[in-house]
Amino acid sequence: MNDKLQSWIDARKRHHLTHAQVQMARELGLNPNKLGKLDNSNQEQWKMPLPEYIESLYLRSFNKEKPDVVLSIEDRARLQKQKKDDRREEKKMKKTMTIGGAWYLPEQWNKLKEISVDRDDLEDTYEEWLANAEQNVAKMSAAGVTVKKVLVEIAELEAWCRAKSLEVDGNSRAEFVANKMREKDQKSS
Repeated sequence: MNDKLQSWIDARKRHHLTHAQVQMARELGLNPNKLGKLDNSNQEQWKMPLPEYIESLYLRSFNKEKPDVVLSIEDRARLQKQKKDDRREEKKMKKTMTIGGAWYLPEQWNKLKEISVDRDDLEDTYEEWLANAEQNVAKMSAAGVTVKKVLVEIAELEAWCRAKSLEVDGNSRAEFVANKMREKDQKSS
């Protein structure tokens, strides 16, 4: 609980205010530490009791008797904490959401189609592949995922697949890119 909210809790207890009256006082911009100056109707009988005074000020200022939605200070603190935790988690997710995307050179496209067992699933031309790849990168970026382009040398891919006894297909290309990303991360660490 931060100090601001704690001072409102203390003022609520000290001056016997309801949750609605505390919210009204907050919306009116009253200082919880100075409510004591307003709450001395026992000494100065001409003064209105503090709870009634807050309600009359609220009515005069907002033309309604009470707030539409009343939240206790404790509920407000829980909501603030939840929002803060959600923002922290969202920020953490954005940091961790980085994937690698296979990137090819135009002069190597025909060689990739030649060695791939799923050549029928690949785009016919490099230009078609490039347009689709850039569109996918844009979609991923819009979703908050960072795509790191990993340049794939076809000869290196072919040798890696052979060493792992894998066919050159979409799965092995994705695994190759993921492996390259891990190697880069290990080198940078």
